[in-house]
Amino acid sequence: MRGVTVYGLALITLYIFWFVAGRPRTIPEPEVDFKKRLHSVSYSPLERDQSPFDLAKGLTFSEKRIDSDMAMLSQRFSCIRMYSTTGMEQVPAYAEKYGIKVFLGVWVNNDPVNTQKELQKVIELAKRHRSIVQAVIVGNETLLRREVTGPQLAAYIRQVKTALPDVPVTYADVWEFWLKHPEVEPAVDFLTIHILPYWEDDPVAIDDAIAHIRDIRNQVAATFPTKDIMIGETGWPSQGRMRESALPSVENQARFIRGFVEMAEQENWRYNLIEAFDQPWKRISEGAVGGYWGLYDADRVDKNIVSGPVSNFPNWLTLFFVSAAMVLLTLPVAAGNAQMPAFRLLKYSSGVLAGAILLTMQGNQFLIVSRNALEYIWAGVVLAQTGIICLITLDAIASEKPLNYLCLNSTIHVIQYRLRITQTGIKTTTDRQEPAIRPAVIWFSIARLGVMICMMIAVFSLLIDSRYRNFNNAGFIVPAMAFFWLFIRGSRADAPDALERVIAVILMAASIGILVNETPLNIQADIWVGICVLLAWPLWRNNSGSTLRHLVPYGILMAVSYAVFETFRILVLDSKAIHAACLNQPAETICMIRSILCMMIYDQAYGWASLILTGLAVWLNVIWLLVLAMIVSLGSMIFHNVDMGAIGLILSGFVLMHSKSRGIRASQT
Repeated sequence: MRGVTVYGLALITLYIFWFVAGRPRTIPEPEVDFKKRLHSVSYSPLERDQSPFDLAKGLTFSEKRIDSDMAMLSQRFSCIRMYSTTGMEQVPAYAEKYGIKVFLGVWVNNDPVNTQKELQKVIELAKRHRSIVQAVIVGNETLLRREVTGPQLAAYIRQVKTALPDVPVTYADVWEFWLKHPEVEPAVDFLTIHILPYWEDDPVAIDDAIAHIRDIRNQVAATFPTKDIMIGETGWPSQGRMRESALPSVENQARFIRGFVEMAEQENWRYNLIEAFDQPWKRISEGAVGGYWGLYDADRVDKNIVSGPVSNFPNWLTLFFVSAAMVLLTLPVAAGNAQMPAFRLLKYSSGVLAGAILLTMQGNQFLIVSRNALEYIWAGVVLAQTGIICLITLDAIASEKPLNYLCLNSTIHVIQYRLRITQTGIKTTTDRQEPAIRPAVIWFSIARLGVMICMMIAVFSLLIDSRYRNFNNAGFIVPAMAFFWLFIRGSRADAPDALERVIAVILMAASIGILVNETPLNIQADIWVGICVLLAWPLWRNNSGSTLRHLVPYGILMAVSYAVFETFRILVLDSKAIHAACLNQPAETICMIRSILCMMIYDQAYGWASLILTGLAVWLNVIWLLVLAMIVSLGSMIFHNVDMGAIGLILSGFVLMHSKSRGIRASQT
């Protein structure tokens, strides 16, 4: 009866938590008439599962979809902005049907043939639909991407002005690039600047974002006093990782849009909001945050960003049922320990609630941010190992039985050999007799190894390529707290382990690097650093008897390799001078080599090479091959194939350190 009461209270507490978290909040409405149409919004007819890259594969847009979109947007906006007309030639006709003006966009890139096709198509559409064409925008952030030079861009703009003498022509880019390329200003009729407080080099918090917009616009106006200015892109993401103090959320998106619109309408500015609909495909190049700038979601459901109450967890009821199911999955653990004293029962029920909430939150985040099969596999691995550790730790709390575990080296040793399951436990089929190991210990130790591997992969990714990476805090808090609790209780691995000591050093060093990169203003990063410390401290203290001397030569080799790769990246791949020269003389040898290397990076050839080599090295377990795999994987990370490179580096590094440790123990024996 007591158990039923405790679980009933747990479910009630869970419901209250999710109800409060998901309760719609009222955001102050600005003093403008939202019933009148706002100025402009970025538009694309892409569906949830579509990408502009599909156009080359024959994607065509449904006229029914475009008609429906224009009918919807015409109720709120007087104009739409297009970034290209390829595959969307019919959009202006439907915009005209619903009385919407259009900013026609020319997608300018480093392919002059493709750019000319875009130019001719836009010129033709502008002549055909002159009554609704507000302006032609020749190029979007092309200078930022370094795909053309300023003079080349100015020539494209003049080409359009000559063909369309009665149509205003402009160029759109981040405000800083107008200041860096003043040579473009004489060619345009007005400036189109992008101001995105979240994406600034020094990200701006939501409380300061509106004032930041005003300051930047005034700065650009003072620099170019003879030209009118339109804010061509501004907005705030509803999902994604925090950048310093800039936190994406539905609530913050609503606060920004409403505050900006009030200011822009009062100042009589021309502006364009980004964007009409969430674009999930943008997560591929911009991380999770790229897919969630829409005023409507990808299914055209209003997110209430412009007006009305908003919720950061609109699916809170679903999240409650998922976490409630997780709570109920722990019933067998409670049933097996029905006589828990009151204080132990309180600790147990608190652990059950915390585990269910954190696992649900992490699963919800993975559904939002995952972009491809590799990331869904990552999500499954993180959730599975966290769930295993949570269940076994809860059983240890409920029973008060000691929960010792294998060190990482011993766990790898067990995995390397075939296992046979008996009624008394699991025994390894090695050349020496092994004592029986309880299945719970095996599962806990394997999950612990998985956590360390995943944590190291995540840490390296955040250090090398942090801009688009999410912090999987909820998924790693549970194992971090479980391992720290076992450390406090005095639970130990079976032997001191140099591998664990190396991980402790890397985690502590990485936590400092992440804190410097993200600044203490980033709460998500602060939590991640706390997780690193919780994991690192027991690893260091429990393995104080191990030595790292035998690993020093490999550390020096990796440091030298890193210096070589980083120097090559800076001097060749990321060199602005070489890039600018290659725009004008692409046939030069260095330019062709650089182009081939960039294509290999884009196709993730380095990443696949590192994974294949790592798989071969781990299978054969040959020292020199493991070292080579580590070097190649490190190069893959430096050359922007970060995910696969990090996986290769960690797996080959773990097996190498395990092999060296076994060799040392064998020689000592």
